[in-house]
Amino acid sequence: MASWLQYISFLLKEKKNIEDRLEKMSKAEMVALNRQLIGACQQSLKGFDAWFTDYYIMEKMDAEMVRDITKSLLRIGFDLLEYDRDITKLWYDMELNDLQKKMEAEAKKRNEGLLI
Repeated sequence: MASWLQYISFLLKEKKNIEDRLEKMSKAEMVALNRQLIGACQQSLKGFDAWFTDYYIMEKMDAEMVRDITKSLLRIGFDLLEYDRDITKLWYDMELNDLQKKMEAEAKKRNEGLLI
């Protein structure tokens, strides 16, 4: 537990430094950073899930703390879901556009071959 808290504290301290370096990062560095952040978030969510499924913790935790966690998870969760929807739609639209261009180019080649 202490090492997890130290790791989170380290990431939070590095946030500004990471944001400052972001524009100069290579794609590989950004992929590595994103994987690290996703892993940390997954671990954090697993921890919350473990709390919510532990009878002892839920019995001891007061309603205000549960409400505070719920409000934070609602905000974070819905922001993530909204971003996921938007970026996924953007990606699929790009892929569809690329596929349409490829199909048009292939059709053009077939039609050119017929004219000869």
